[in-house]
Amino acid sequence: MKGFYSLIILLMLSTFETHAGGVGLGTTRLIYSSDSKQSSLAVRNTDQQAQFLIQSWIEDERGQPSRDFVITPPLFVLKPDSENMLKVLFAGKPLAQDRETLYWITVKSIPQTQTGNGANTLQFASASRIKLFYRPHNIADEALQSYTKIKPSYLGQKITFSNPTPFYITTTNVRVDNKTLPPVMIPPQSEATIPGKFQSPQRISYQTINDYGALTPVVDVHF
Repeated sequence: MKGFYSLIILLMLSTFETHAGGVGLGTTRLIYSSDSKQSSLAVRNTDQQAQFLIQSWIEDERGQPSRDFVITPPLFVLKPDSENMLKVLFAGKPLAQDRETLYWITVKSIPQTQTGNGANTLQFASASRIKLFYRPHNIADEALQSYTKIKPSYLGQKITFSNPTPFYITTTNVRVDNKTLPPVMIPPQSEATIPGKFQSPQRISYQTINDYGALTPVVDVHF
């Protein structure tokens, strides 16, 4: 008997890692300009033998299913050593035009198993989750240098990043007095605090991630 058998769903969701099993995505984030009719996301199967059932959906900033975007095809079979394109189309009500709006794209891959003895097999589904930014086209020119405008500050044993820009900015390689700390995402025109307490820190260094998933230059600040 051929087809899909018993499935246990194991979701391995990561912002920066875009590979799930033999399936990988073409980018670590997707920027959807407000003047676009659609955007595309490449889904690649690097496995030479296995094929996968691909299921995709979009959630809002809080992780709730969203109808603001349509992703198509939402379900398809990706053959071995092949690539397909997901199309993302905005279908919601007008959003804020002075800042970005954050969504999440999840692409789940389920391996297809074929057996000739009728026995059930145990398979694992995995998923890649990346950020989708709806960006008003009138602010697009400011994106490249936005990382230079965020500012870290120290007060009351807390280190906080302020972000006066209209963009979501994600820090990485954060180090306080040579101690490595987790990344933080700073919402537009808002603040984000690094987890933990700090006793009289002397300096902080960090990078951010740009539209292409690359790292911006290191910023080094003395308190």
